[in-house]
Amino acid sequence: MEIDIQPVNLQTRTHFSDILEKASAWQKKHGSEGWNYPFDDEWMLPRIERGELFLAYLEELPVAAFRILWEDRPYWGAKETGDSIYLHTFAVRRDKAGHGIGETVIDKIVEMGRKRNLVNIRLDCSLSSSRLIAYYERNGFASVGTTLMNGKMMNLMERPL
Repeated sequence: MEIDIQPVNLQTRTHFSDILEKASAWQKKHGSEGWNYPFDDEWMLPRIERGELFLAYLEELPVAAFRILWEDRPYWGAKETGDSIYLHTFAVRRDKAGHGIGETVIDKIVEMGRKRNLVNIRLDCSLSSSRLIAYYERNGFASVGTTLMNGKMMNLMERPL
């Protein structure tokens, strides 16, 4: 599967927000907490400027959205050692879920980390999201702790690059 990763820009930001808003609604409908903030310009524009937001394309169709950080002290605290790439706000278009896109995107993010000689890919997800935790475990991630963020218990997960 050929997935092309591109940074989000002003013209493509609606694709990013659309994928995440629909994924969040789906999560909430299926008992997960989902994200508790809108993916509006107030949230997106500073992150676009910092180069944190990305879209994954399959045959020119945006099929996944995600955010990359190179440091994440708020979630990882003392475990932040500067050797990891951090995956946040990751979702696949609901009508494309189950086709291996998520796994392929994770592999592309692993490549991004390796190019910087990093050691791990890290992420967090709500501790109450058992389906999401199981998904990441199937993709090689292991739980390495928890943290309380914005009133939610978060499961910290990592995978060696």
